[in-house]
Amino acid sequence: MLTVLISVLAVLVSLGSLAVAYTSNRRSHMPVLQFMWESGQGGSSEPKWWLANVGTGPATNVVVAQTVRTSLKKGLGNEIWFNPVLVPSMPAGGKLALTWLGGTMGLDCGLGASYTDVERYFYTTKCGDDVSMFFIGLHLPRWPLLKLRGTKAVKTWWGVEDLSGPQWSPAAANHVKRRWWLPSRFGVSRRLGGWADPVLSYRPESRPTTLPSD
Repeated sequence: MLTVLISVLAVLVSLGSLAVAYTSNRRSHMPVLQFMWESGQGGSSEPKWWLANVGTGPATNVVVAQTVRTSLKKGLGNEIWFNPVLVPSMPAGGKLALTWLGGTMGLDCGLGASYTDVERYFYTTKCGDDVSMFFIGLHLPRWPLLKLRGTKAVKTWWGVEDLSGPQWSPAAANHVKRRWWLPSRFGVSRRLGGWADPVLSYRPESRPTTLPSD
């Protein structure tokens, strides 16, 4: 009996060690994106929004989007996200000026960024009322990054000069499919691609949701 107990304890210790090693490895290359506001005081530059990677690894497949308001919570809830823009990958310590937002655009609404690490696991940052929240998993809509039926839902950063035109690609929770077994803490998706990808979702032909006017 004692021998069996010792064997069980040894197995548990080994599993615990593997879990700790896996977590440490993930954290060693985990990106964390942070929205930053630069007021341009002193006349040195125009006020603008920046996106900075304050994590320990590169952020890839970065999509920046807007919403009228965000609850700063996991999942989509009642949020409607629009104007998705694909920006370049960001190394740890790097930052990018979000010039298309302009000097005031975004101050009275929510901002969000979805991105992946080197192993294609999703992360999300939401920002509203000068408060930012970081989440593991995808908690924004899953827009297709490539062309879908001949058109692109996500614009590229170098093709967007400002937001003076009409909004594009609004999406809410009813535009998303997810597997019932996916834990809610991962939001819409846990990983980009693969057989376990829970999203085959974006349906621009059925958009009953209208953006709030305020």
